[in-house]
Amino acid sequence: MQSAWNLIGMGLWLLLVVYLVWMVHDMRVRRIKLIVEEKRSFSRQNLTKSTIELVIFLLALWGMGYATLFQDVSKLDTNRVTVAYKYKPLVLDTSASSRSSYVSVKTGNGRKPVQFYTYYTAGEKDRVSSNSATISVGTHPINVAASAYKWDQTKVKQMDAQHQSAWVGVVETTYKKTFLNGIGLHAGRLANRFTLIRIPDHSFIKQTADADEQ
Repeated sequence: MQSAWNLIGMGLWLLLVVYLVWMVHDMRVRRIKLIVEEKRSFSRQNLTKSTIELVIFLLALWGMGYATLFQDVSKLDTNRVTVAYKYKPLVLDTSASSRSSYVSVKTGNGRKPVQFYTYYTAGEKDRVSSNSATISVGTHPINVAASAYKWDQTKVKQMDAQHQSAWVGVVETTYKKTFLNGIGLHAGRLANRFTLIRIPDHSFIKQTADADEQ
């Protein structure tokens, strides 16, 4: 568990389950009592109580479901998330017999093909998809896709100068450890990761065979 604040969300979900069990039991008991004592199976008062209990449950379920599954937090909403930027120089992949490259690209199959980028840094090999990454080529290191994030322009220029425009920048947004994030079980969890792969020109991109991923 990333944060103890998530115990709040777990406790609320547990209370919701307990309430559901109690609600079903209460409805059943009231119906049996109605049949035994009043010799009938329907009353407006009983229906009203059951409706109120059901509405309360559905509202609580919607609230917890939204907070846990459908919460759309801005990638740069500093009230809810922390944002961290990391920069590393790229390492040439010299394993190919033809020519070296900084990044290899595979295109997935399916109705909406996604590209997969593989690149190397010191001692590490990473693979990301085009859904959360972009390749920057040319004089402007921050392309349109990457401009949605607040990159340190001084650091970007420094990386370009020191590493001949061959580096990778990763921005990670993580949910803060707060009460509100704990309700949705998000406290301390990764919200989003975006990768900017910076290369000098297209000659350092290696196209490979289609991938099996969808």
